[in-house]
Amino acid sequence: MLKKSGNSPENSFSALQERALDLIGSQGSGLFQSELRRLLFIDSSKCSKIVCKMLSSGLIYREKVPASSTYLIKLIKPAQPARPAREISFDSPAHRNIDSYLTEIYLLYLLRGISG
Repeated sequence: MLKKSGNSPENSFSALQERALDLIGSQGSGLFQSELRRLLFIDSSKCSKIVCKMLSSGLIYREKVPASSTYLIKLIKPAQPARPAREISFDSPAHRNIDSYLTEIYLLYLLRGISG
């Protein structure tokens, strides 16, 4: 009979954190910390450590549920995608002579016989 090692990838802290993030993200309205613990098949102490790590990393936030001893955990919305970079105009004075500079560098490379 094979015994699972406590350090197997399925049980590693980062693997549990990834699974937790997936579970929390799959619930639009959030997930109770007690439910997260049950879904991950871990004890409450380990779940608290994972939640605290995700909180300190800024991945999640949690709200105290009134008249309960659990928290509602939600993902922090990812930042808005970066706006596309503005196009580079090679007609600007800063870029006007780039072809001649690159040609000069290439010729120096060839003249000095530098090879890789």
